[in-house]
Amino acid sequence: MSQELSNQNLMLGVIAAFKDSDLQPLFDALHPDVVWKATAPREFFRFGGTHRGHAGMREYTALLFSRYHFIRFAPRTITAKGDQVWGLFEAEAQHRPSGRTVKTDISMRWTVKDGKITEHQGFFDTAGVLIQQGELMVAAA
Repeated sequence: MSQELSNQNLMLGVIAAFKDSDLQPLFDALHPDVVWKATAPREFFRFGGTHRGHAGMREYTALLFSRYHFIRFAPRTITAKGDQVWGLFEAEAQHRPSGRTVKTDISMRWTVKDGKITEHQGFFDTAGVLIQQGELMVAAA
């Protein structure tokens, strides 16, 4: 199996388990010195920012799952080149504090070396999620 296909399968497997709140495949795939960047302002998303190592990832996942329960996390496309793998996912989650359902696309990039995730960078429409949660009002036109 090629490195690219192996990296794509790693992302698919980790995300499938992650959606079901099974974090073991994620932690098994993390390099001890992983750098996990969640591109979201910490003022609105406590899990945002850069998290380092397994301790940082325990904090990240605890903060994320304390606010969101994922209902759907479906791959739209995954592509890999060398040690880089990119994924675009359709996500749907229940925002625990408000009880509202939020939907967004999530884009993520991983660097994978020797089967371990050394770096992650994730992006989603933070304003769109805040609007759906009722935490950001849209100005009248």
